[in-house]
Parts: sequence; structure tokens; C-alpha cells
Amino acid sequence: MHQNSGAQPLNLQYIKVLGFFFTPFRKRSDCQLSIKRASVYFLFTLLLTLVIGSQQSFSQEIVPETLVLTVYPDGFVFVDYTVQVDPTFPTNNVTVFGQVLEDLLIVDNHGLPLEYSKSNSNLSVYSLGSAEIRITYFTQDITSKIGRYWTLNLISSVKTRIILPVKAAIISLNKVPDLIETEDDRVTLLVDLGLIEVTYVVGVIGTEEHAQIVLNNAEQVIIKIKNFGIKVNDAEIKLQEAETAFNLGNYASAETLGNEAEQIAIDTNQTAAQAQSKITEAENTIAIAQNEERILGLNEAQDLLNQAKNEYNFGNYSEGIILATQAIIKAEGAKIFFEVSETFPVYEIIVALLVSGIVIFSFLFLRSKRKPEVKEKKRRIDVERIFREHKDLMPEEKQAIQFLVDNNGECFEAELYDYVKLPRTTTWRMVKRLKGMTIITVTKFRRQNLVRLKNKYDMKE
Repeated sequence: MHQNSGAQPLNLQYIKVLGFFFTPFRKRSDCQLSIKRASVYFLFTLLLTLVIGSQQSFSQEIVPETLVLTVYPDGFVFVDYTVQVDPTFPTNNVTVFGQVLEDLLIVDNHGLPLEYSKSNSNLSVYSLGSAEIRITYFTQDITSKIGRYWTLNLISSVKTRIILPVKAAIISLNKVPDLIETEDDRVTLLVDLGLIEVTYVVGVIGTEEHAQIVLNNAEQVIIKIKNFGIKVNDAEIKLQEAETAFNLGNYASAETLGNEAEQIAIDTNQTAAQAQSKITEAENTIAIAQNEERILGLNEAQDLLNQAKNEYNFGNYSEGIILATQAIIKAEGAKIFFEVSETFPVYEIIVALLVSGIVIFSFLFLRSKRKPEVKEKKRRIDVERIFREHKDLMPEEKQAIQFLVDNNGECFEAELYDYVKLPRTTTWRMVKRLKGMTIITVTKFRRQNLVRLKNKYDMKE
């Protein structure tokens, strides 16, 4: 619409410019005036042409930073996602899930409504000057029902949090989720990007049929994880307990034990992935030390790595993470070893060391007489303010923030990774998101990423 309305005025401007060039003039002053006026018109029309001609390039395709789907018993899904955008782009294109969108609301980071246009599954949001867009709506287009079984189906470009209806039970999943948790009789899944298919039922918990479904689903998850070479002995024992309860007619107990067995298998798979990642990191760290000829202390690091691999092979993945982490620390602290030969100037070095020792001792002695430095005060951080200002924080993000608060506001990213016990890529995205929300800063310190809560959250004395 803007391009069509601007085409005719541009042509008129060109005609005026040409008119100025070819209008007869009688005096030299008339000629100069005409040239000046023509130049002004020419520059103006050229600038206007460039702006209008490049208007189509001032838009970008964006994907959500966070995506939350809240599913209701009638099949409606409340879609809520937030995207970070470039405030210099007038238009941003967003792909939506479903064709029919009810109660569609699009606001900026100040909660002000934004104008938009919709075409099929795309929204064009006019967001010039906005740094963030939040989109919410209801849709029935991503759920379907066959008999008593509901299926949620979509393709997501980011990690997706799915909140199922109250007392819903999962029948099948097309992939193992990163997280499964239950609160107030509602199951929440955290699923990786790509195709997502979740089949569930509502309101049949405690029956023989549903208990059998839960046990079958737990068995499928366990088998799938075992096919990856992961030992899930604890999950198999818990599944046997569930089958025993089922055979005795305790269907509610069988469901509980079956869900526990599935969760144990998923947690074990996550821990094994973390252990494998940490072992690979230890191998790389040792290889770097060997290339730099830092071999003093490297044998101890290699021994710890071998122990970590053995624990991994036995299925003790948590112990493997601890040993691999210790191997990394030893490898990073390895020193260069100088072999003493017959021609090596031993005595000269001894004398130099003695002289250096005297100098250092004198320096330390004089320094000890100085006024001792005041130790850094423990930071008092207003964690409630953080949670209050950022109400869309995920549970694992709140957990990470609390861990930082307990560690005087800072820690290495590797420590945070070990604490939250999430996949490495998930932790990396979480740190990136918290940094984008201006909650933390990330800096390099001794070849590691130091994560630190911003000083603005410190309580005033």
C-alpha cells in the first residue's frame, strides 16, 4: 500500500526536475537559481526513492525466545511466547501455530499494543522502536482427538514448555523430554525443538487400563534409553515394583511407580549425557596440556580421567562427572617440567633462586607491615526483586539465580552447569537468556566464563 501511494508523487517530482533543467532562462542569475533548485529536488527525490525502494528490506523473520503452551481439557491451547527484536526494523514476521487465533494480543516490552496483519500462519508486526514482542492467543488447531486420546502436534523452532490439563496422563511422546515435573496435578514437559507429538488422556487415572498404559510408556522410554548404551538399572528395578503392584491390583500405586521409573530413566539419561560431555572436555584439556608440554601433574589428571571412564562404564554417571571435573582441574594446573642435564647450570640457578628468595622474603616482610587489605564484603542481593521484575523466569532459571545468590552473586559457568544438571546446550541457552534480560553479566576469567549477578540488584546499606 505504501509503495503504490508513493509512485505517482515521485514521477511528478522527476517532471519538475526536468522542467527546471529545460526551462529557458534569460539571465545568468536565473540559470544559477534553476540549477540550485533542481539540485535540491533531485537529492530529495533520490533519498525518497531509496527509502521507499528499501522498505521491504526493513523487516526480518524472527523466532520466539521462549514458547509456553498451556493445554486445556477441551483441546484449546493458550500460546504464549516472547521474542527479542531489533528496534530499528519497522516490521517483524512471526510464524504462529494454527490458522484460527482467538483473543490474539500483541504487545511491546512496555505492555502497549502493537499493530499487525495476518496472512495464513504468518503475522507481520509493526514494531518500530520496540525491543521485545509478546504474543498470546488461544487456538484449537494444534490438538486433535481420537476416542479418549488427545494429541498435541506442532513443529517448534525453540525449546518448548508444555503444561498439560489437570489430571492428564501421558500416553506417548515422540521424543524424550529434557524435563518432566508435576505440580497441582498438572504435568509439565520441557521438549527440545523440532517435531513435537504428545498423546495424553484426561480423567482416567487409577484404572487398570490407564495403569497399563503408564507401564507400557515407562517400558518404552527405558528401552529407548538403553538402546543408547545407558545403564538404567534403578529405573528397571522401579518398573518391576510397578508391575508387581499392578499384578496385585494396586493400579494407582502401579501408576505412581511407573511414572517414577520413567522419570528415573530420563534423569539417568541426562546425567549420562553430562558425564560424557565432561569426560570429552577432560580429554580435550589433557590433550591441550600435552601439546603445550605441560606434563608435570598430567599423569594424575589422566588417572582421574580413566577412573571417570570406568565409573561411566559401570553406570555411575554422577561419580564420573565428579572425577572428570577433577581431571580437568588437574590438567589445567599442569606445569612444564625441566629435565636437568649434565650441562645444565644447576649452581647458577640455585644462587639465583636464593637471591630471588631473599628479595621475595624482604618484599613480603615489608608488605606485611602495611595495613592489611579489607576483604570484600559479602554481597546482599535482593533476589525477590529479580523474581518480581522478571515474572516469566523458568524454574531452572530461578534455581540458577538462587545458586548465584548463595555464592555471593557469581560463579563459573561450569559450576552452574554442574549444579542445575541440565544438558550443556540447555545451560548455555539459559545463561544467554539471563544475560539478554540484563540479570547477569558473563566475562572471561582464566579461560572460563564467569557468570555474575548485576550490581543493580545489591541491597542498599
